[in-house]
Amino acid sequence: MIPLSFIKKRFEMKQQKGFTLVELIVTLVLVGIIGTFTTLFMYTGLNGYLKAKVTSEGALKAQIALDRISLELRDIKDISDFNSDTNIDYTSETLPGNRKIILNGNKIDIDVNNNPNTLLDAVVSFDLKTTYTDLNYYSGGDREVESISVGFTVEGIERPFSTRIFPRYMVPEPP
Repeated sequence: MIPLSFIKKRFEMKQQKGFTLVELIVTLVLVGIIGTFTTLFMYTGLNGYLKAKVTSEGALKAQIALDRISLELRDIKDISDFNSDTNIDYTSETLPGNRKIILNGNKIDIDVNNNPNTLLDAVVSFDLKTTYTDLNYYSGGDREVESISVGFTVEGIERPFSTRIFPRYMVPEPP
């Protein structure tokens, strides 16, 4: 029979003061898993932030363009040319010169006396519509512009932008 003191001494010798290889591997695997999920979380959050920033900036530019178009067309006094797909040529009661809002490729321009200025770029679709009715019942059936609807979509933004403008002045229907 083996004496108890020998077993006790042998057991004390086997106790180690470090990690075993298995413990080190398990620790490295856990740190790797935690690092992977942390990186994925950070990437998703940053990617979402950047997409929201681009969308927000695009929506702000589109809304400013829509407000400017409304300002331009609210004081319209005469329409010289109208094409619902691309442009409207007009004169204004309050703004100087011959004016035009035109879709030029993928951008909307405001042209004043043949001097175009880009209002908005990255436009996917553009639509202008006018409705006419006899607003002056004493004119013998001549029709005037009741409203002008403007709508467009911008690249990268799912929501379409649109407005309906009611001119302040009696604008005769273009020939």
